[in-house]
Amino acid sequence: MDELWEIGQFSLNMVAIYLAALLVVRIMGKRALGELSLFDFVIMVGIGDVIVVVGLEQQVPLGRGLLILVLLGILEYVFSLLTFKSRAFSRLIEGTPTLLIKDGVIIEENLAKEHISRSDLRQELRRQGVSNIAQVSRAILEACGKFSVILKDDEADDLNLDILREVTALRRELQEIKANLLLEREN
Repeated sequence: MDELWEIGQFSLNMVAIYLAALLVVRIMGKRALGELSLFDFVIMVGIGDVIVVVGLEQQVPLGRGLLILVLLGILEYVFSLLTFKSRAFSRLIEGTPTLLIKDGVIIEENLAKEHISRSDLRQELRRQGVSNIAQVSRAILEACGKFSVILKDDEADDLNLDILREVTALRRELQEIKANLLLEREN
């Protein structure tokens, strides 16, 4: 009978800590489920660890596990509020993006700073469908560790040249009209 009681208690603890962890993650919001910052990652690992030591290993009583989950949730809320309110705090906790390619030119010192080889960079570009570095306007290593690639927009460049030509032609026409009007006034 005692064994059945222990199995029931174990199961109840596991379900309770799991539901509490789900609740804390849900309260943390979508940000916790998207691209994880370093702090978000630490919080999520902490939640996983609490589930293990409370629910599976039964090394920590359920009440303490729930308290730890609540404290992790509060920490996440406070830190996300501080990173929202303070750009300096955000840079300190979440880091900043690093520009790796600018206008088709690899920024070697930033690759070295981030410990990214040219081979790794080319692999990431291929993963994003880029076969030639000259196609890249900007390649950025985001603070969360993901790569963002912005391609050069040849069509926009062509459109800008067309607009510039049109504006130049319109200026000439306006100058001719102005000159003709001045001549007519004089006559």
